[in-house]
Amino acid sequence: MGGGDWNEAKASGLAVGAVNVLVLNELGQVLLQRRPADKENGGRWDKSVGGHVAAGEEFDTAAVREAGEELFDDPRSPQVLLARDVLEFETIAASGDLRRLVVLHRVAFQLNLRDVRHAPGGGLRNVLYHLAIYHGRTGIPLEEFRPQKSEIDALRYVDYRELDQLLLDGQLPPNMAFLWLTQGHLLLAGHRRAAG
Repeated sequence: MGGGDWNEAKASGLAVGAVNVLVLNELGQVLLQRRPADKENGGRWDKSVGGHVAAGEEFDTAAVREAGEELFDDPRSPQVLLARDVLEFETIAASGDLRRLVVLHRVAFQLNLRDVRHAPGGGLRNVLYHLAIYHGRTGIPLEEFRPQKSEIDALRYVDYRELDQLLLDGQLPPNMAFLWLTQGHLLLAGHRRAAG
């Protein structure tokens, strides 16, 4: 991924590492975050957690760090756990500990995704990504999250019908639309299996 920060990597044409997380609550609703107006995709509802992998950082470490930062304003939050595999993920999800935890599991890794779109201020943005995708589960009510104010304006849970409508209305940023279209059915199927 190269050294330096991710802005330098983007500008240089090097691949940028990123993590995307979709979290469901016990009702099968997806946790969304609204980006602040001064950020990229400002004012739009986006994935539960997302961010870039720091130079030398592992993707799994970045996912846990980003979830801690964005949802609890603490990169080392003890409320975020990474499951080693699907069995551990399902075991934790069924244990009743979700009232105080967000548990994550990596479900996909995609190399060489090209993101080409209009950049703020004109011109084109053309970035090559390596992307790790995670599903998460939680039972934490909205009022118990402590979102990072510099990154998140608001959090909300939405059911899949409302999320589909946001997609149809063009209210999702491109990367969230891609994530929902490619991962939404898998996320919901996993929840239905766990709910029995």
